[in-house]
Amino acid sequence: MAGVLGRGVAGVAWILHAAFIGFLVLGGFLAWAWPLLLVVHVGVAAWGLWIVRTRRPCPLTSLENAGRRRAGLPQLPPEGFIPHYLEGRLYPRTWTRGVEAAVGAVVVVSWVGAGVLLL
Repeated sequence: MAGVLGRGVAGVAWILHAAFIGFLVLGGFLAWAWPLLLVVHVGVAAWGLWIVRTRRPCPLTSLENAGRRRAGLPQLPPEGFIPHYLEGRLYPRTWTRGVEAAVGAVVVVSWVGAGVLLL
């Protein structure tokens, strides 16, 4: 039973992580239709920037690892979710800094667009 619960915790953490990253990248554009989301998106972007700049572990990675341990599955690498699931799969590892810069640019563009639409 512990294994099933652990897999569930790990799966929920994975879904939350993926949703967080998706909202980080695209949430500013959602604010074009729902302006109150811009406040939430600023917080999410600040957290994402802090994680990227400091290379600190994300609490969702810790949660996923706790579930994985309980299920008897291998842990994520110390680098965390993005290096494990995205780097080398979605884009080459050598592109990491460029991808981070591109995500930052997308966020800025979404905020400029939100500013134009909301003012």
